[in-house]
Amino acid sequence: MEDICHFKVYKADASLENGNLTLRLFYPRNPEPINKRLDENLAFGVEVFERLLTEGYSEIANQDNPLKPSGAGSLYLFSDGGIVFHRRDKFAPTHKLYHGAYAGFPQTLASVYSSSGLEEIALRESAEECLLVTRDKTPWLIVPNDSRQYVLESAKNLGLDLKPRFIDVELLQPTDKLEVYDEGESLIFSANAFIEFIYESQTSLTSLQIRKIPLSSEEVFPIDAEGMIKDGKFIHFNRESYVINQRELDNQKFGSILKSPNVCQTRIENGIPSVFAPDYPTPYLGPDKIEVQHPHVFAPEDLLNRCLDAIGVEGYGGRWIHLELEKEKAKLEGRSLLPESVLVN
Repeated sequence: MEDICHFKVYKADASLENGNLTLRLFYPRNPEPINKRLDENLAFGVEVFERLLTEGYSEIANQDNPLKPSGAGSLYLFSDGGIVFHRRDKFAPTHKLYHGAYAGFPQTLASVYSSSGLEEIALRESAEECLLVTRDKTPWLIVPNDSRQYVLESAKNLGLDLKPRFIDVELLQPTDKLEVYDEGESLIFSANAFIEFIYESQTSLTSLQIRKIPLSSEEVFPIDAEGMIKDGKFIHFNRESYVINQRELDNQKFGSILKSPNVCQTRIENGIPSVFAPDYPTPYLGPDKIEVQHPHVFAPEDLLNRCLDAIGVEGYGGRWIHLELEKEKAKLEGRSLLPESVLVN
């Protein structure tokens, strides 16, 4: 019998106290499998976030407005304050050409029913979507000890042939708690994380880690390793990777222009990566494939918003719920998320 990892959760709530979230999910006794993302649910999302901000508590799922079990992911934070994130391509199923952290969905029962399984999602997805190599003439593959299996598998998929450099990674202390119960309200597991959930573009929930890398951002290149298996072959999406000091993002609102970001893509020849700056022919496309006047219009999706909040970027620290509420209100009311100054007339 196939493991049921994706199903609708019809009972869930959230409480907010001193900026810290506690989410409770109540799994159904006999979950019915689903095989797609849950649809956008803007009106309900606006109500949820408004109640959280005004009352400190809200139902976040019910019989008419279900959630799914939590996914997981992470953001790398370097010793010099640098971070790395990617930009989704124009073919992405949601949030086309938005900037995001690295995350994914459950694939095993353990990832749905245990804290260690939830952590495994974060490690696996981070490795599948972002590899780090040193800037040496003969580069090394950076391999965090806690995710070595997934990093080495991801490197193999890409055809990298580099010696591994093993490192220990620390986690930034999370502020939120996810509690998962059965229908009888017996606790199945709890997990500490930076939690975010949305009702815009899709309805989803993610538990995030901030992973502190004991290296400077100037010592490494990121490789966006995201891809898919087609006809038995690995197809590399080669999305853009951004390496930016978090201070450069202070007060950079959605739709602002990143004037000179450090952006790279990768070619791999004979097992060795070659990093290059992408070309941007006109017309430039911004978030949601809208034509814009600059190739780098900043469009942080929900995952990146939560991470920027967690590391205290000015304009984001303590504000991810406010920012998500503003975004969902704008979309519900049919207003553009982008300022007119970046749009092509």
